[in-house]
Order: sequence, then structure tokens, then C-alpha cells
Amino acid sequence: MPRAVVLNTASKANTTGGTFADTLSANSGDSLTIPNLQSGKGRILRMWGIDSDSVAEVAMTAGRVESVHDPQFGIRFNLQVAGLGGAGLVAGLPMLEPPNYIDVFTGDALTFTCTSTAADDIVVSWLTEYQDLPGVQAGFATWQSVINNRFTEIGVRCAPVASATPGAYGTSRAANADDTRWTGGRWYAILGFTVQIPVTTVSFKGPMWGNFRFGASAGGPFLYTDNYFLQLSQWFNEPLIPVFNGYDAGSVLLEVADGEASTSPKVDILAVECLNNPMVG
Repeated sequence: MPRAVVLNTASKANTTGGTFADTLSANSGDSLTIPNLQSGKGRILRMWGIDSDSVAEVAMTAGRVESVHDPQFGIRFNLQVAGLGGAGLVAGLPMLEPPNYIDVFTGDALTFTCTSTAADDIVVSWLTEYQDLPGVQAGFATWQSVINNRFTEIGVRCAPVASATPGAYGTSRAANADDTRWTGGRWYAILGFTVQIPVTTVSFKGPMWGNFRFGASAGGPFLYTDNYFLQLSQWFNEPLIPVFNGYDAGSVLLEVADGEASTSPKVDILAVECLNNPMVG
């Protein structure tokens, strides 16, 4: 079945403030609508967010009671600000963590409403798995398949910068723009990454993944991201480690979005170099 793992982000800079007075909008290139699926069903694997200025509460609603309990407040999440250094420093907080997940259904649309203080900046990102998204066959592997094909390990610098508008993605940067050591003909399984500065969301995108984003948070509680995709694969017992060929490194694009403007986290991509293609499915 055509399979995809898709990252979406919704945000709002300079909120009005008040009790559930603001609604987040999808970032450019992202969507709040669940696409048409052959099975009619997908699932959100992970979700994180931040209010970069003060405490906030986010309510996620949808049209199906099998997804969220009701259309009034659905699932409510608090975003605290006091821990891990305070406002403007945390970058991302967990909202939904494995092994828990949220079912989503064809044609439904997610809505995120927020309680905040006026002039806050709020960002929410989530990772959704679709087992049968028509027209897409994304390249992911299991950890066992990566081990079976392992040759060596590499860490490669890529330095995307967040937008000057809080919450929005900055300019995309190719995985070989700052470090060209990817080898053509070898296969690379991305286990995770590390950063110098916490950032809300790190996005990867390329034709080998259906030109959909996938990614992770590098907020304060998530700074063990060196094995992020490996752990996600093990939690759900599915091929969730992204794979690409070294010849295609220039087509692997990184973007970052943050609750603060123009954040430059300086991403080091951690990958296993494989002698053969470790992809499953």
C-alpha cells in the first residue's frame, strides 16, 4: 500500500488573546485537512507545540467522535512556560507522545483554538502516518533492516534558519549545502539529529518521501533527538526511519519553524550509511 508519514504545522503570530479567542492557521505548504485515504483512516503519532511568551491552552477538535471526543473542546492541551529556562527558551513542549496516538479520518479537518495572552506567538506541529495515501510511496526502513545493511555512521551539518515571522518556516536548505560528504550510490538512514539551539520544529522534505514534510521537535524536552526516528520506529514497530540515496542529497530539504523569529539551530543530521537499500515496503 502507498504509505506516507507527514508533518504539518499550524501557527499564529501576535495573538489577540483571551479564552479560546484565536484559531491557528496551517503553515505554507501544510494542511489541516485529512486527505482521501483508501482505508479512510490515519493516525497522529506525535504532537508538540509552544507559546513563546506565556502560558497557553490549545483545544484540538475534529468532526469525528472516534478521533476526538466532542466538537466543543475536543482534546485540550496546556503549554506551560515556567520550566526549562522560561519564556522564549523552551521552543517546544510535548502534547502527544508515543505509544499513544489519535485516529484521523478521510475528509476531516482539524481545528486548533487557543487561550493565550495578547501578542503571544503559538506554534503546534504534528506527525501523521497514512498507511495508504494514493500516489505516494515514501522511503522508510526498520532498525533491523538498517543494521543488516550498515557500513558506517555519519553526522552532516545543515544550517536552515527560521522565518522572521514567528511560527512560519524559513527558507529551505539542501542537506548538502553546508557539508558535501554524502556519497552517491550509498543509502542513508536518518536516525535523528542534534542542534545547538532549541527550536520548535525541524522539517525534512524530498521526492523520496512523496515531497511531504516529516520531522521532529528540538524543543527543550526533546533534546535527545539523536535517535528520534529510530525510537519512533521501535515504539510503533513499523518502518519509520527515513532513507535516501546519496545522489539525492541536494533534493533533501531542511526547514525550521520556531516560536521566536529567525532562530538558527544549526542542525547536525545523524545517519547510518548503508551498502544496500534498507527500505521496507
